[in-house]
Amino acid sequence: MNYITQTKQITSNDGHELDCYITSLDDDKPKNSIVIIQEIFGITDHIKSVCQRYADQGYLVIAPALYDRFEKNITLNYTQFDEGKALRTKLDTNHAILDINAAIAESTGKISVVGFCFGGMLSHVASARLNMDCAVSYYGGFIAEDHLHDAPRCPIMYHFGKLDHAIPMESVELIGETFPESIIHIYNEAGHGFNCEMRADYHQPSSDLAFERSLTFIRDNT
Repeated sequence: MNYITQTKQITSNDGHELDCYITSLDDDKPKNSIVIIQEIFGITDHIKSVCQRYADQGYLVIAPALYDRFEKNITLNYTQFDEGKALRTKLDTNHAILDINAAIAESTGKISVVGFCFGGMLSHVASARLNMDCAVSYYGGFIAEDHLHDAPRCPIMYHFGKLDHAIPMESVELIGETFPESIIHIYNEAGHGFNCEMRADYHQPSSDLAFERSLTFIRDNT
């Protein structure tokens, strides 16, 4: 497939300038948009491949570079967990939400937000604080611990791996109890990062099923 792909500089409401990766199919004008929120590793090739996967379905897809708050073009490999955790801790959630909102402002039509890992938590927070039509959260950590006060204001779907070493099922159950209208899928054979083909925990059957569920959910809500 042919894509129209660019890196564009956008501006958040506090004046911060950041890059975003934007892609869509070349043969059609997209009607709706999806904002993809990165893992702790930045705008990796995996995140770009996720963007293209949704672009294949006819969406305008935008991935804001949240680490531009510190330095341009920060992209880690999937062995740099300590560096990624340090950057995640350093990035203020309120600043990240401002930057996600700037990406939403670049969107067209109905808007969905899909986040992974660190971005899975941020997609949950964004669903509570920003205007969008629906949100999808993949294995978002610290939701149960830090963000139960952020109640989603739009339909939201969560994906969790039952074998996730970082997110216990007790936390997942608490999310479900707190937000009973949310949709939660648990993948019995999957661990943390099961959607990423570059990680040891990649589990293709769970990844494919989660994508189909997410795509159906987005179509149903936009």
